[in-house]
Amino acid sequence: MDQLEFYEQHGSQTRTDIRQLSFINVYDPLEPVNRVFFRFNSTLDRYLLKPALNLYRVTVPSFIRKGVANFFQNMQDVPNTLNSLVQLRAKAALRSGARLVLNTTVGILGFFDPADAAGLTYQRNDFGMTLARYGIGAGPYLMLPVLGPSNMRDSFGLAGDILAQDEVNFLRVPEHYYSDPAVFAIYGINYRSEIQFTYEDFDSPFSYDVIRFLYTRKRELQLQSVY
Repeated sequence: MDQLEFYEQHGSQTRTDIRQLSFINVYDPLEPVNRVFFRFNSTLDRYLLKPALNLYRVTVPSFIRKGVANFFQNMQDVPNTLNSLVQLRAKAALRSGARLVLNTTVGILGFFDPADAAGLTYQRNDFGMTLARYGIGAGPYLMLPVLGPSNMRDSFGLAGDILAQDEVNFLRVPEHYYSDPAVFAIYGINYRSEIQFTYEDFDSPFSYDVIRFLYTRKRELQLQSVY
């Protein structure tokens, strides 16, 4: 039984019951639309993304998958460095910048990660964090098509990071994300492989509420760890 069937059979009382648990409440004025995208994402993940990811893991050797993950993580150090600079966090900017240079050169365009072995560990720093540092609130919760849980601030942050990568155009890769189907497919499969959960992991009538709460809490902890 999926969420819609459960609610149709049991009425709105179930939503009232779950919302009485005040700690799980999240500002979600767009909930009806978000639930539509939640169902879309859950179906897409179950019937397309997970099978593609499983095939990727079975057919591609682990060292190649690791190299691909390293390559795209190396690309992410471009917005990481820029955001650290905008946030006036010199040490973090220096670390991300050094990682970018070392992994691109010694690490052969980022397929290897010698920076990590040298003690320069990867630390994500996105534009959503930059907005938060300068006092921009999270805003309403959003369930983005395909991409999953987010909020208004972090959605603008994601757009900012994509724009930064496109403008810097490091190694001329970002311009191929959407124009080259093969590159986009690899990028998408790697992106999905970095996500540790599936919607089926929370398969219950309240999975939407649980995922919404867990995403929001995780994001709050990420911001606390940085600031």
